[in-house]
Amino acid sequence: MIAAFFLFLATPPLLHGHSGLPTTLKGPAFANPEEVATKEEAWQKQPIRYNAQDMGAEVVVLLDQNNYPGLLPLIQAFARKQQIKVVVREGTCGPAIEGLQRKEVDIGGSCCPPAAADRLPGLRWHTIGIAPLAILANAGDPITQLSAAEVRSIFRGEWLRWSQVPSVAQLVAKDLPIHPIIRFHCKTRPGHWRLLLDNKELFSSRADEVGSMLDMVTNIAKRRGTLGYEENWHTINQPRFRGKVKTLAVDGFHPHDRKAVASGKYPFYFTYNVSTWSSTTTSNAKASQLVEYLLAHAEEIDPSYHVVPASELKKQGWQFKGDELIGEPPWLQTVAPP
Repeated sequence: MIAAFFLFLATPPLLHGHSGLPTTLKGPAFANPEEVATKEEAWQKQPIRYNAQDMGAEVVVLLDQNNYPGLLPLIQAFARKQQIKVVVREGTCGPAIEGLQRKEVDIGGSCCPPAAADRLPGLRWHTIGIAPLAILANAGDPITQLSAAEVRSIFRGEWLRWSQVPSVAQLVAKDLPIHPIIRFHCKTRPGHWRLLLDNKELFSSRADEVGSMLDMVTNIAKRRGTLGYEENWHTINQPRFRGKVKTLAVDGFHPHDRKAVASGKYPFYFTYNVSTWSSTTTSNAKASQLVEYLLAHAEEIDPSYHVVPASELKKQGWQFKGDELIGEPPWLQTVAPP
């Protein structure tokens, strides 16, 4: 079976993270949930029409490749329990949104918070949880942690050698060059890699850009001195990369530390978002029940994906509108005094 998954507060001019370090280079975590795409009346009246390959299904789901591995077992469990046919296809955020635009699927999923163009009339977004965006290094390098400010400086190209990075200068050989590796996706959407640096232009021109998750992790595994980032824990956890790629702590907190991710002390993350239709011509009761099941059973997602469910985020003060995560905890949005 194929797989599929598809922040209201723009970053103020001067934000300070929990460490007190400025995070002015950070992009918006979420878009304004009140901004909705405009669609002609004919489109709004159009019902869901499945592709030929999905005929006979009672629910069709198209998920982003980052969220698919974690959510697929729950979807399969729901289908067995309800004795219904659920087709699950895998894509990236772009195709998942396109499937919704064409009204070919009941549920879409993405690893990015929706932009205004993704907020289609009659479409509701639901957040299953967040998971840490990992900062990755070659396992052979003596680097185990960096500050968020150092991570941003490295990706901006401010340092050429690891011996110039204050927190690790005494640990590395003076001639070990820094090789930043970058991957851009969903450039118009908030969150994810944009929490590192807001836009592509802020990243170093010396960085090596790759096109896929696998390319990112493979390059880090092969080369000393590299620094990269990745959302897809299914790829990071593959046996071929064990002992070759490692995740780094940031500001003293490791991405495996669920409490640190939930509180925002580990600063980089992506979202498990899914959507359902609510209009009379598009709604599917079974699809809505499936999303309710995912929200209620988010704690059962394989722990190797490090998902912090929405229920825990609410306890930590993250901002929600209905089921959708739309803002970070207030203390992460504190504007620095002049």
